[in-house]
Amino acid sequence: MAYQLYRNTTLGNSLQESLDELIQSQQITPQLALQVLLQFDKAINAALAQRVRNRVNFRILAPILQNEK
Repeated sequence: MAYQLYRNTTLGNSLQESLDELIQSQQITPQLALQVLLQFDKAINAALAQRVRNRVNFRILAPILQNEK
């Protein structure tokens, strides 16, 4: 799932560690932790889609690559 890209950020890692601690102390179930992570994925993607204005597009120029061979 492409949404999971942001789980490897500082915020995503902190969330996962906190959820793991709650699971270990039996304060939440693994299923609830998964639901929280899925909601995080959706929320972070929605926020970035609304707030990020700059986008980068990469274009590969084939003649340049052919000259390097």
